[in-house]
Formats: sequence, structure tokens, C-alpha cells
Amino acid sequence: MPQPVNQVIAGLNILPEAPSPELPSAIITPINIKPVMLNRWQSFWAMRRIRFSLFWLILIKLRNPLKAVWAIRQLIKIRRRYLGDFAYKKVAKVDNRYFYEYNTPGWPSKAFDDYHLAELNRLVPFEQKPYFFKNVIIAITKKCALRCEHCFEWDALNKKEKLTTHDLQAIVQQFQAQGVGQLQFSGGEPLLRMPTLISLLQTAQPGTDFWVLTSGHLLTPEHAQSLKQAGLTGVTISLDHVDPHQHNLFRGFSSAYDWVEQAAANANKVGLVVGFSLCATKAFVTEQNLMAYARLVSQLGGVFIQVLEPKAVGHYAGQTVGLAAAQQKILEDFYTKLNYYPAYHHLPMVVYYDYQRRRAGCAGAADRHVYVDTDGNLHACPFCQKPAGNMLEKGVENALGKLRQTGCPVV
Repeated sequence: MPQPVNQVIAGLNILPEAPSPELPSAIITPINIKPVMLNRWQSFWAMRRIRFSLFWLILIKLRNPLKAVWAIRQLIKIRRRYLGDFAYKKVAKVDNRYFYEYNTPGWPSKAFDDYHLAELNRLVPFEQKPYFFKNVIIAITKKCALRCEHCFEWDALNKKEKLTTHDLQAIVQQFQAQGVGQLQFSGGEPLLRMPTLISLLQTAQPGTDFWVLTSGHLLTPEHAQSLKQAGLTGVTISLDHVDPHQHNLFRGFSSAYDWVEQAAANANKVGLVVGFSLCATKAFVTEQNLMAYARLVSQLGGVFIQVLEPKAVGHYAGQTVGLAAAQQKILEDFYTKLNYYPAYHHLPMVVYYDYQRRRAGCAGAADRHVYVDTDGNLHACPFCQKPAGNMLEKGVENALGKLRQTGCPVV
């Protein structure tokens, strides 16, 4: 059963730098949120502008129109191999930037340009440069007030922190030196280390979009504004059911759903991109629930829905939580309809990693994605908990090379 706030927080060994968690005085259901999803005509023209910009960027590097056209076609083939045999149809506009895929940096930006040039460099090497990551997740804290049913960091929660702010700055610097289009801060609950988050954002170099993966806890108006000013691009808020009571049960906390609504409203107000993350359990996956979820996310101002299949790790270790093939098919249909069918154009975009993995193999294992846990250990992904090395030790390049060779095991 969900535990009262004071009972849970009292059991935490909160670091001195972490703010004291407090419930907001009032929960406000967001209304009249300015639409962020562009209509079909606006999306069409936005994508035309983005594609022309990308073509021009590639043409400048290759100095040959035919090679540039060939390169664009190869990039499209790679995208379709992972994401499906459709062209992008939907675009969201937030704070004068355009977003059309969850792990692709928004356009226009240096992060967008650098990411696509790195992908081009894989196809047509035009310069010597470090390996480039599409997405990196760094768990910056073990602290969390929740007791989530599916938590993959369950065994590390609420123990003494190992990574200092300086350590985390060094890790971010290493990945930026390698090249990373999007870097996500997770936990635990990363907002329990607000001073560290602000420091990481302020000391980072341009060329990366930064996101926070959060339960919504402590995403107050003041924190949202501070994070935006420091350089945060967006937040991904965990929401695991359309029914508030069921979400609270899943998260083991009586106010978890209220935090979601408040966080979404606060993030939207300051111009952060808002995504939502769903652990799609056996009990939840029906077409009716998924469509209700999409409508709720739309009402909360969400741009993206990240669908995660449950894995038997962390708090789910030893349990039979994997989805049946029929439920995976329901999720795949949901992904296809919301992303590409005109009738669903007004609803958020969906990212579904297991669908991509089944189509084309995993892009984790330091190919394009990698995960760093709360001790600084490198993993192929959050669910493949077999450390390949530590970011604070020598030989990080060897550890990354080992991950690329062994690949991401199917969990």
C-alpha cells in the first residue's frame, strides 16, 4: 500500500545538498495548456524545413550533391530499419524548437547538427572524431521517496551516495568529449539533487540536449524555472496508469499521481518539453487503457510517450513479468497508429524500444545508447545489469569497446 509522505521521507538518509522534500500546498489539475503538437499541415512544412536544413548541412560537409542525396537516403534507411516503414508525420514545437523523435535533439540546435553529422560520419567518414552517442542515461542519486513496483535500481535505493557533484561533472565531460546528442539524468529521484543538477547543466558544453527522468516529485514552479534557465531541454515524467489510485499503488506512494499533474503543469509553463514514461504491465496493456493514456498525456501537455516493457530485474527480479506476444502486438499497433495514422495526429508521439529491438537489434551497449548507474558503472542499458567498467576509473575506452563487442543481451 502507498505510504504516507512523512513515513517514507523520515527513513531516507538525505544528503546535505538535497532539498527537504515537501508536498505542494495544492495540486492543480492543468487546464488550458497551449497545444504543442502541430497540426498535419504545420507538421508537413516543419519537416520540409528540417529536411532541407539537414540536406544543406550534409552538402556542406560532402561538397557533392549526389553524395549528399545518397547519404540522406542511407540515413532514412537506418531510421526505418529501427522505427518502422513510415516517414515522420508529427512534429511538436516547444520554446521555438521542433521535436519529432524522442531521442533526437530538437531543431534548430547545435545538438541536432552534431548528432546528424556523427551519423553521417558512420556512413561516409569525413573526419576523425570520437564515437558519438544518441542517448546516455546517468543515474545521479540513490535517493527516492517512492517504492515503485518495477524499479530496476531497487537494490541501490536510499544507500549512501557514491558519486559526488565533481564525479558527475567528470562523467558528463567524458561523454561530451565522445559526443552525445541527448543526456538524461535519472535516479532514484534526480530532483533530490537539485544543486547538482543545476551545476551539471551550467558546466556542460553546448551540443547536447539534457533531460531529467522524474516521478514528478519536487518539480515545483521554482525548480522548473531554475532547470530551464540552467539549460534543461525536457522532462520525462513516470506515469503508469490512467487511474490515480492505481498509479499510486504501482508507485507505492499516496501522492504520486498528484505530483505527475503538478510537474507536467510546471514544466509546460516554463517551456520544457514534456514526455511521459509508461511501464506497460500485463495488467495494463489493453487497447482501451492505452488510448485513455494517450488522451490523458495530451491533456497534460505531453509530446512523447515512452513505452517500456517490464523486465525481471531489480524489484521485478525472479518474477514472470514479460508480456505475451498478443500484448506486444497491441503495443506495436498503438505505436504505429499514434505515430503515423492521420486520425491520431493530435495525440503524442510514441517511442517503443522493444519494438525497435525486435525489428533491428538493440542499439544499446555503447552502440548508440549506454547507461551509467549510481556507482558510475557502465551498463549496456538500464535492464542489462552487467557492469563493463566504471566511468571514474582508467580504461573507460576499453569498457566501452567491450560493451560494443558483447552487445546488449536480451532480458
